[in-house]
Amino acid sequence: MKIDNIKVKSLSGEWFLEKSYYCWIVWGVAAFFFFCEYFARVSPGVMAQELMRDLAISGLGLGSLSAFFYYPYLAMQLPVGLLVDRFGVRRLLSTMAVLTGLSCIVFSQAHGLGLAKLGRFLLGFSASFAFVGALKLASVWFPAQRFGLLAALTQTMGMLGAVVGEAPVSYLVDSIGWRQTMMVMAVAFIVLAGVIAMVVRDQQKGAKAANGAHHEHDAMTLWQSLLKVMSNPQSWWNCLYAGLVFAPTAAFAELWGVTYLMDARGLSHSAAAWAVGMIFIGWGLGGPFMGWLSDRIGKRRPLMWFSASAGAITMGALFFIPHLSTAFIYVLMLVYGATNAGVAISYAVASEINPRPVAGTSIAFANLASVIIGAGFQPVIGLLLDLQATPVLHNNLPVYPPEVFVLAMAMLPICSLLAVFVTFLVKETHCRAVGNNH
Repeated sequence: MKIDNIKVKSLSGEWFLEKSYYCWIVWGVAAFFFFCEYFARVSPGVMAQELMRDLAISGLGLGSLSAFFYYPYLAMQLPVGLLVDRFGVRRLLSTMAVLTGLSCIVFSQAHGLGLAKLGRFLLGFSASFAFVGALKLASVWFPAQRFGLLAALTQTMGMLGAVVGEAPVSYLVDSIGWRQTMMVMAVAFIVLAGVIAMVVRDQQKGAKAANGAHHEHDAMTLWQSLLKVMSNPQSWWNCLYAGLVFAPTAAFAELWGVTYLMDARGLSHSAAAWAVGMIFIGWGLGGPFMGWLSDRIGKRRPLMWFSASAGAITMGALFFIPHLSTAFIYVLMLVYGATNAGVAISYAVASEINPRPVAGTSIAFANLASVIIGAGFQPVIGLLLDLQATPVLHNNLPVYPPEVFVLAMAMLPICSLLAVFVTFLVKETHCRAVGNNH
């Protein structure tokens, strides 16, 4: 079947060859790996009480187990960019999809914290390639003027994967148990590895010649790229914003949300999972729109400010307004998710505040900061809960008293509020890379 080529000119004046729909297939398969990786990442939030019971761990132990995913994920964020440049996305993503399946198998067989942590560690290592790999393909197969939209769409795929990791997985856990649920995930990842190997292509014909900027990038070492990014103060302000605005999603939506809504708000397991899932559904609706709107109006900072402000209001309402109805909680979670796309816009900013040859390192640096700050709150919240009270058993599952959540959860809307102020320290890029502003 013949696929016509379409020549597209980017804002920087470079020419890209796009195939009418195959470019979307290549990016889409890679983004689908990010989708699948995400529901494995957030699954401990759905299995929280079962894991605490079967592995005999406390709230701090659960937070530490969940955060164990992020140690290799963080360590690999910067090297991943260099690896995908040198070895190609297709080869690495297919290998990492297999490793992700193996990590789920290891986790499913855990009867103690040690093996469970090993499973999470392997998952974090393999998953570290998903987001950067998808964005790498977006940069190769699409013109730069679409990067804001594609960054938001890629992040949205992860958010939608988290929906699968919340509500539907909670039904599987209730029906067949958490161990069998992890085995189902393992099979899905191994099948996906074969699809990636068959479909994804690292380079379209003519693209390398059309974009000479990649030659300079190949000549730079990872250390030189990192020094270039870190020497720019805007990199740090943008990273701080990304971490603060993403913190409630990482700490609440990925781990403690279901437990909080069950113990403090009295929701059932499935209702709490659906409520947290509304965050990711909202992301799926609002993320691409905000990314597209930012590209359309040619500005980043107004939407970053709006995202942080909305996060402070919605998270504050959830934790400090008493006697909320289940329906209102669903609405709050949907609105929060739909407006949390500021983190994806910050990735677009990261690609624009530094020279094009180090744009990949700049994006990885911003992603690294968002994970460090956000994931750091997972064990901190668990520690604060344990310091205030010991969970009591209810139906053979550990339950925290509602009042102990106030102090632990108060940090999350504060993070969003701090992000509002950091927005004013991030310079407006007008959707143009630093070398193309004049």
